[in-house]
Amino acid sequence: MMLAQVLQMTFFGGLAVSLIGRSLLPEPYSKFIETNQMMILGGCFLCNIISGNLLNSGAFEVAYNGQPVWSKIESGRFPQMPELLDALKAVMQGAALPSASQESLNALPDEL
Repeated sequence: MMLAQVLQMTFFGGLAVSLIGRSLLPEPYSKFIETNQMMILGGCFLCNIISGNLLNSGAFEVAYNGQPVWSKIESGRFPQMPELLDALKAVMQGAALPSASQESLNALPDEL
């Protein structure tokens, strides 16, 4: 997690310096950035891709009022829409619902 945050900061810092901050740097550094701009931007975007992959868990979690409805981590797969609707209806019926929520429950389609 810490590595991903460092890579994200590198990405945003590199973008800021290469696109905006060249005038703030000493002449040799500014010249280096100017002559190697594509390589620097490519390195910045590579940092962004790596950090995104480090943070990606593949999770797909659905909850209603704090109660879990579906978890891809537990089931190992994405739900089909009818499965998700049935699970959502079951959780909504199991909770003590005010009348407005009862109306929204009745508004859910039976089939897609």
